[in-house]
Amino acid sequence: MQVERQFKRIEVELPVTVTTVLETMDASIVDLTEGGAQVTGCALPEGTRFHIEYMGQTLFAQVRWSEIDRMGIKFLFPLTDGPLHERLMIARATNLDGEGMAGISLAMAPIHNGGITRGARTFARVATGGFGRRG
Repeated sequence: MQVERQFKRIEVELPVTVTTVLETMDASIVDLTEGGAQVTGCALPEGTRFHIEYMGQTLFAQVRWSEIDRMGIKFLFPLTDGPLHERLMIARATNLDGEGMAGISLAMAPIHNGGITRGARTFARVATGGFGRRG
């Protein structure tokens, strides 16, 4: 039994070129993960293998589902580096996983202080509970 790893989809708007054996089309990636994407602006039959070009990077993919002007694709090799992966990491960092602060960079996001009150000394251990706690 093969288990597919699930990735959280991140909304993006990236212009790409889709190339098959017979033609080349301009399209856009509208959501992206390390394992695949949703492409709008073109549609190929389910099961079709093709490649996507983005900023000099070529990715091999296969169509998983297809509608009139969009399709879901699976990358044949998970996205681990290159311009498209960098764009995914930037989009993921600015998305903040749905905390209602989309568009704000991580540098401006609030930092959770883990129960330490402001102005409290933190030189000694802070009793946070969990493993090793006595009492």
